[in-house]
Amino acid sequence: MATMITSDCINCGACEPECPNNAIRQGDPVYIIDPLLCTECVGFHDYEACAAVCPVDCCVTDPNNIESEQVLLERARALHPETQIGESFESRFRKGQGKAAAPQKEAAVHAASGAAVASEIVAVAQPAAIAVAEYAEPDVNYVQLPSIDSWDIPMRCFKCNETHVEPARNFMIGNVIFCPHCHKSTVVRDNLNFHIRTLLNDSYERWEKEQTAFADRREKELAQVQEKRAKEAQAFEAHQERELEKIRAQLDTIGETYDAAGKPFKKGSRFGWG
Repeated sequence: MATMITSDCINCGACEPECPNNAIRQGDPVYIIDPLLCTECVGFHDYEACAAVCPVDCCVTDPNNIESEQVLLERARALHPETQIGESFESRFRKGQGKAAAPQKEAAVHAASGAAVASEIVAVAQPAAIAVAEYAEPDVNYVQLPSIDSWDIPMRCFKCNETHVEPARNFMIGNVIFCPHCHKSTVVRDNLNFHIRTLLNDSYERWEKEQTAFADRREKELAQVQEKRAKEAQAFEAHQERELEKIRAQLDTIGETYDAAGKPFKKGSRFGWG
């Protein structure tokens, strides 16, 4: 699924009844969307219903789980085999190209515990879709280093004391540099060349190491966050399984111990000693 509910959720519950797939449920501490049920409303609306009704805009795109329209459409058809979702279907990927009529919501009341319950369809006009900013991992625009020889170096003439600029490539050992002001010549000695080359080489090497370390750290932190979220999801799923079993056990106990009218009971003495 490509939709998630952020921690900004205020637990108003407005989104839960709007989902055509019953993919939204109360979590701890906020509502959550089941990734196996979410279809971003493809096949039903040309907008995401949860985002349309959310008062705090916390139903947003999950940057770590982007799915195509075709994948979402196939999931919608699998979840609703009783509904004919043809080629002209509603989709936020093709806004306005689906149904011509205003969007409607259909809610069905399902049968429970073998007792037949009549289904009813309630038509509710949907509000206009609210634009939700999609989150994406920001790219780092690394500053590109120029080539070493492209640097310009200011040089003060020892004769006229004027400053002139020379390209770094001119500072080779034995090269003669002329002052454009007094035309005095200067021969580049090994100490001058050493200082310039050492400074540039060391700076470039440090630059590359820092950039590589920065990129590696970002990748590691992102992997740690994804691993943490996966563990949290697994733990929560296990918690829900335990809660489901607890509810089942409680219902079984009620059914076994219910004192129904006409139920035979063991006769005992007046004082209850058997």
